[in-house]
Amino acid sequence: MDFWKIEHPPESLALMEPATGTQKTYGELRRDVGQMLLPQNRSLIMLLAQNRYECLLSYLAALQTGHPLLLVDASLNRELLQRLVDTYRPDYIHSSFPDLGLHGYEMRAQGALNVCENKTKEPRNIHPSLALLLNTSGSTGSPKLVRLSRENLQSNAASIASYLNLTAAERPITSLPMSYSYGLSVINSHLFAGAALTLTEHGVLRREFWDTIDQCGCTSFAGVPYTYEMLLQTGLLKKRGATLRTLTQAGGALAESHVREMHQLALQRGMKFFVMYGQTEASPRISYVPFDKLGEKVGSIGVAVPDGSLHIDADTRELVYRGPNVMLGYAECLADLAKGDELGGVLKTGDIARQDEDGFFYITGRIKRFLKLFGKRFNLDEVELIVQGRVGFPVACFGRDDLLMVAVESAEADVSKVTAMLRDTFGLPKDAIQVEKLEKLARTSRGKMDYQSLAAARVPSDPIAAVSQAVR
Repeated sequence: MDFWKIEHPPESLALMEPATGTQKTYGELRRDVGQMLLPQNRSLIMLLAQNRYECLLSYLAALQTGHPLLLVDASLNRELLQRLVDTYRPDYIHSSFPDLGLHGYEMRAQGALNVCENKTKEPRNIHPSLALLLNTSGSTGSPKLVRLSRENLQSNAASIASYLNLTAAERPITSLPMSYSYGLSVINSHLFAGAALTLTEHGVLRREFWDTIDQCGCTSFAGVPYTYEMLLQTGLLKKRGATLRTLTQAGGALAESHVREMHQLALQRGMKFFVMYGQTEASPRISYVPFDKLGEKVGSIGVAVPDGSLHIDADTRELVYRGPNVMLGYAECLADLAKGDELGGVLKTGDIARQDEDGFFYITGRIKRFLKLFGKRFNLDEVELIVQGRVGFPVACFGRDDLLMVAVESAEADVSKVTAMLRDTFGLPKDAIQVEKLEKLARTSRGKMDYQSLAAARVPSDPIAAVSQAVR
């Protein structure tokens, strides 16, 4: 069953949204999706997504009617949003904001979701398989997008539902943004299973989040490493969430000490805790650690999801994934939307890995230069371009998976202002940023930035992530 068709018993509960008092059965959800006013001609739609009912309707309606959807975090910095809009010129933009102030767009309809229309729409060539566009670096507004088909999304939803043993009795809470591939996969897989979603925008450290879990009888939630670090630190998982049965973690490496602590806590409370690995390019789930193996496989990313396979390239040691959930390819400009399947179901992950005697995989480093901060992937080259454009001096970005470090080549740079700019632009907390000004940035004999030297002298040691992950 295709999850976006939501063909479950019409009387079954589909979702709850306590903030608005909304409660819908699958019959009502199908009716509301069918009543969404979308253009007759196939059009590119941008959705500024929030964990709200009207955004879920827009998403499902686009999938059902074949309109390709560009899913963007509604909190994206407006300057970065304009950059993305200028690149892809969507025909329509759906958002809850009364006035986006975007050049070339005008309001066409107002309601729970406002609709802005491109005033100069032009015919464009969009491949018939293209269903969804997701940003791999959600907080940078990068124009580099992942092109996904409905088949990609469906296959991964089915795989996740299989290894998590999801049924219609599940009640997941939206603990992650739906614009984030991990958060979206929670929605997709549970719609596939006919479960009842609980929609909330409250963060996991808010009392309202845990009150919602109790009120709605939520059975599961998903989190990134920072989520579990904070929950363990505050002790919330020991005090609240009596109805929780399944917890999942992805979006970067969780410290092995925290994995062990979560494993023990899950055993004590009769829950299951799943450590997983994935990339937006794989819709997004690639592997998982079965809960009954977690205690003996701490530090592993596990085994491939159902219908997928993993192997390690003999020459480069790069981890390679094969499966029906692998993206069609990337898009970096409007013309790229005409491209079809360029990868044939094979994804080179950019991660260096090893495999143990039981077939479990472990990440040992990265080929690509990016960090995962609070579950979001940051391409350091893109961050550098943005920062350098703002400060007007040469910069170098490096760090580890919980810390973005920026070195500015200028004695005149104002560290506090650069830190504030990074915080505001990328939505990062102050303690996840470290800025330093240097008279001269280290460079190699060929004149290229020497990230290895910069990082070796400055990145604090941390078991969560090796320096090599961020500087290769």
